[in-house]
Amino acid sequence: MIFISGVHGVGKSFFCNLLKDRIGVVSYSASKLISDRKKSGFTPDKRVDDIDENQLYLLDAVRDLKSCGDEFLLDGHFCLLNQKGEITRIPLSTFTTLEPDAIVLLTEDPAVIAKRRQDRDHVEHSAFDIKAFQDEEVKYAAEVSELMKVPLKISTGSSDIDSTIEFIRTRRW
Repeated sequence: MIFISGVHGVGKSFFCNLLKDRIGVVSYSASKLISDRKKSGFTPDKRVDDIDENQLYLLDAVRDLKSCGDEFLLDGHFCLLNQKGEITRIPLSTFTTLEPDAIVLLTEDPAVIAKRRQDRDHVEHSAFDIKAFQDEEVKYAAEVSELMKVPLKISTGSSDIDSTIEFIRTRRW
């Protein structure tokens, strides 16, 4: 499993669909896996009040996916916004249990992400807030990668899609 991460609106779903078309690997959204198991969805503002509990649903779903033996991508986050709107790291134990073979962190210009979020979710976020969120996501992804000795590719947006796809191709199980 390769973990595809990034803040809300960075383009994880778009990127995973592109990978499916180019190299034929299937992807799953952590949010969808959680909401399917939990039988409840998430709000458009992306604030989460039960981050730790949600990880248990995710781990259960991923355990089932891994038992099939197929390779896949998991689209998710290193950090989320709690109910107060504070950037909150997902517990390290989630990642050590997921055991990704590699990590790809997608980043983008915060102003671009703010526009996407406005268009998609009809929720306004400042580029400043998105930058802070993205910076914490980058910092934590690097820490997790180093701690777990898992290769990390930080993509800087649409200009390096091809090198990011090549990174994934070379890490296929």
